[in-house]
Amino acid sequence: MKKIILKLLPVLMLLSEISVFAQTNAKVLRVKDGDTYLLKDSVKTFTVRILKIDAPEMKQTSGMESYRFVNGTIGGKMVEYTGTSKDKYGRTLVSITINGQRLDSLIIRNGWAWHYVNYDNETMLDNAMQQAIGDSLGLWSCGNANVCPPWLYRGYNAKNKIRYCKGCSL
Repeated sequence: MKKIILKLLPVLMLLSEISVFAQTNAKVLRVKDGDTYLLKDSVKTFTVRILKIDAPEMKQTSGMESYRFVNGTIGGKMVEYTGTSKDKYGRTLVSITINGQRLDSLIIRNGWAWHYVNYDNETMLDNAMQQAIGDSLGLWSCGNANVCPPWLYRGYNAKNKIRYCKGCSL
């Protein structure tokens, strides 16, 4: 029996890895902000962080608008996701599609998030962001000089948030 288990162990490990990358359906129970959501699949309820984008924080200029766009797009709906791993906060890192469209590109193209170039180099997402900037969409409505990327905002103290992250009124 022990020999059989030892022989099956590599196969079971491989199958568990494959299921991590398999596309799965889930319902979006809650949009927490522009890039973090609560999903429920057939097995569990869990928090996810969408890959390749960084949306404004809720307290940041355009954070609420980003949330509203994403909530209107996926809130309460069925999506397909592919999970890759977990981040340091325990969120599952995912790619999401809805009605055959990639959520990351929808959010970026409508101007509600940055392409997170620190962790991704996909040209299509760079182009989508440049189109949103050129069309003055979403957080880019006042031009790109008035925006404060969330990765900088998170690192600033209160004084520097006021100084460097004024944004504009939407």
